[in-house]
Amino acid sequence: MKSVIHIGKRAIGPGHPVYVIAEIGSNHDSDLGKAKELIRACRYAGADVVKFQSFTAEGLLNQLMPDKDGKWVLHPAFPVLERLTMPEEWHRALMDFSTREGITFLSAPFEARRARLLNDIGVEAFKIASGDLTNEPLLEQVAAYGKPVIISTGASYLHEVKRAVEVMAGQGNRSLALLHCASLYPPSYGDVNIRAMATMREEFGCPVGFSDHTPGSAVPVAAVALGASIIEKHITLDRKAPGPDHPYAMEVEEFKAMVTDIRNIEKALGDGVKRPSPAEEGERIGARRSIYAREDIVRGTVISGDMLKIVRHAYGLEPRELPNVIGKKAASDIARNMPVRKEDICR
Repeated sequence: MKSVIHIGKRAIGPGHPVYVIAEIGSNHDSDLGKAKELIRACRYAGADVVKFQSFTAEGLLNQLMPDKDGKWVLHPAFPVLERLTMPEEWHRALMDFSTREGITFLSAPFEARRARLLNDIGVEAFKIASGDLTNEPLLEQVAAYGKPVIISTGASYLHEVKRAVEVMAGQGNRSLALLHCASLYPPSYGDVNIRAMATMREEFGCPVGFSDHTPGSAVPVAAVALGASIIEKHITLDRKAPGPDHPYAMEVEEFKAMVTDIRNIEKALGDGVKRPSPAEEGERIGARRSIYAREDIVRGTVISGDMLKIVRHAYGLEPRELPNVIGKKAASDIARNMPVRKEDICR
């Protein structure tokens, strides 16, 4: 797999800015105006991408499920999904609106028909939800479109992720990113295991990231510190609103603060070379010590340890030079409280 992929003009991978996905999901509540309001909010909050979910109730969920007595009854989630289904005509309208707002539009297809729709309207990439990691017909279809694919890997073993990667490669598509995820809403911190993200990077050599459902921003920021190239987080206008995705989503100002933290962490990570920053150069003098004269030392005097002191600032010889000063003659007069320099010592 490629170590760096490109979605539109954005490079995604090590050495490039974190790609922040604002997951709107079904938090539009079947209101096109609210969907557009959320897109504007995502742009304001600093996200790179808005992401929706492209499903139909009948394409995602069986209408019936067994109850506690084994009787097959209507699945309680089915009417909810029917209500939250994003109409086909919304897709192009929201993608065009996102483009005008200056933010990338993505949506996760949950069935073949919606994957075709997204490809037809010209999305720049595909996102596959964790639940479809093993849905090989959908993986093959999306991979065959030849566009970058981001796959979430919640509730999976490494060998299952490996199989999904093989399916992608089998279609000749090597532009893949993998997101570690805990498929709980929300998970406990003990469920998260973000180090598994680094395991996938080492195993597959592709960009990795984290799709987060934990409260707050601590875990996604930590994921960035561990090398995440992508962060996905749900966003809502009101966490108290009714609906399946609102309770564990971030409100807009919280999301904005998270993006600020991510950008600050990116700066703080640096390039890994151990050296002082330009702003630290003054501290190399101000906070370090040098050898100073504790008293006036006359030229020709044999210098003893009690004539010297090691104090700030570093305007003279370094402390490690002390053995090379003691027992030597002063080559010039050294005034009390002045630094001892190389030229002050007879060699």
